[in-house]
Amino acid sequence: MPLSVTDLATLGDAPITIQSTFFPNVYLRMDGTGVTTFAGSGGGTVNCQFGAGPYERFKLHPQADGSFSFESATAFPNVYLRMDGAGLPAITSGPGGGTVNCQFGAEPYEKFKLHPQADGSFSFESATAFPNAYLRMVGSGVTAATDSGGGIVNCQFNANGGGHEKFILNVAR
Repeated sequence: MPLSVTDLATLGDAPITIQSTFFPNVYLRMDGTGVTTFAGSGGGTVNCQFGAGPYERFKLHPQADGSFSFESATAFPNVYLRMDGAGLPAITSGPGGGTVNCQFGAEPYEKFKLHPQADGSFSFESATAFPNAYLRMVGSGVTAATDSGGGIVNCQFNANGGGHEKFILNVAR
């Protein structure tokens, strides 16, 4: 059962998964290998995975400003999802741009506004650093689990509710 806005307030440390609404059984994957201290440009790899294992589990952390950050639940402690929308083309279609990777600790690039959608999913907007930049995931060709994942995760301009910008949040099994 997908998590609702109400569920997010009472989730605690329960690990969650972030699943694409557009690509069946495709999940956001975060590999924080080597990310052990803060680095301005971040590091590691964020892409897609078919099915959900340890790299696809996150802790959702509410922030004082109403935004949320996503920490690796167990595989990479204190490593967070990072979105850099610098250079993102101001168009609402096409291949997107920017950089999505990992960061040690949660600063402005690691904070997201979660926009609920009519179908129960959410779109993730940069909370403060890059207004109107949304998390985008393209899982084309991701049809089986692989060690390194696949697909593309980047940013899209002004794409609240777009097909590649909507995600189902579930408690991880």
